[in-house]
Amino acid sequence: MRRTLGLALGFGIVAAVLYAVLPLYTAWTIRHAIRTNDPAHLETAVEWPSVKETLRPSLKEIALGPAPTSPGDVGLWTRLKTFAGQRAVDQLVESYATPEGLPKLFAYGKFYRERVKGQIDETAKLPIFQRATRFWRRVKRARFTSPTRVEFEIADKFTPRRHYDGVLELRGWAWKLTELRVRMRDVEPSEEDAEALGSAESEDDPGEVDDRGEQPALNEAKP
Repeated sequence: MRRTLGLALGFGIVAAVLYAVLPLYTAWTIRHAIRTNDPAHLETAVEWPSVKETLRPSLKEIALGPAPTSPGDVGLWTRLKTFAGQRAVDQLVESYATPEGLPKLFAYGKFYRERVKGQIDETAKLPIFQRATRFWRRVKRARFTSPTRVEFEIADKFTPRRHYDGVLELRGWAWKLTELRVRMRDVEPSEEDAEALGSAESEDDPGEVDDRGEQPALNEAKP
């Protein structure tokens, strides 16, 4: 009897852990499918109509800024720019917020970072477990708002100020991404970024020279 109760308790704990982890695992598989160009998985893991509806307003706010509180005070030129910008965002969403479009958009961004900016993603060579661990570190928030709904916030890998606010909902036996918004946050640099920044400053900035002709320590010269 005790053995049966122990097995049942152990099974319940494992089931509870899996239930809590599976939504974020689903988010990671979506990211992995974008990177590896797997439109078949994206087709089943994302509810595209609702994702597009929630994605549009957030992209428009980033591109055009917040909507004016008094529309009557907006000039003609501003209205024309707003109209053109909204059309551009709509076309972007329709073209790339698709199972085939997102991997293409990722490939374009990767080409720009590597060939134009010279930023090589060394983490791509890491084992899949280490890449999943690094992804987990960028998760800023994740909470169940109901037994079948999870809200999460993830920082962008290359632009820490860019955050993705999403919603995963349980559909049958699978979790699916149903909402997605992009936000620009004012965030503090991570410990890794701070260390890299400190190293760059140590190499590039010799610091100020005091009255005795000596060079003070970097942490004294820079508040």
